[in-house]
Amino acid sequence: MAAALLAVLALGCAAPGTRVDDVQAIPTSAPASPAVVAEPTDPQADAPPNHADNNGWKRRHELSAAEQRTGRKLAARIRPKLEALRAAGDFAPASTQRALLDLGIKADTIEVTAMRPSIGQETPPPGTVYAVRFASLGCVAGDVRPDRVLVEVTGSAAEFGCLEPFSH
Repeated sequence: MAAALLAVLALGCAAPGTRVDDVQAIPTSAPASPAVVAEPTDPQADAPPNHADNNGWKRRHELSAAEQRTGRKLAARIRPKLEALRAAGDFAPASTQRALLDLGIKADTIEVTAMRPSIGQETPPPGTVYAVRFASLGCVAGDVRPDRVLVEVTGSAAEFGCLEPFSH
């Protein structure tokens, strides 16, 4: 009896298409393949719609090689003065302004402001943000903080000049 049961099971349990009399169905049309969606790979792939347009006002002018050299020379003059302020623990905007004026930089090309408090904070951290315009489109900008002096050469923005305004 067991042998008969195994024979019946063997006949009924064969995989489709493996028995002599099986006919495999031939599909009349290819099955629909799932849609292939390209994944964005650019740096703004995770940005909201219109991000580039909405932030266009922040775009800075490109500096020529000559303007870059001029900016680097100015930055090299500025850095030691601001490093001296940092070493002295002097982070007052007035001190930064005075240091830049002492270098012979014209007052109308200088912007200086205190650091802004972080969101949720009432007191700003110690430090000063500054910028110096040069060659009509260039900026030497950065900050003076207890842990660093930042001096960067960059182009100005058409909407605001050298220092980006606080927006929220």
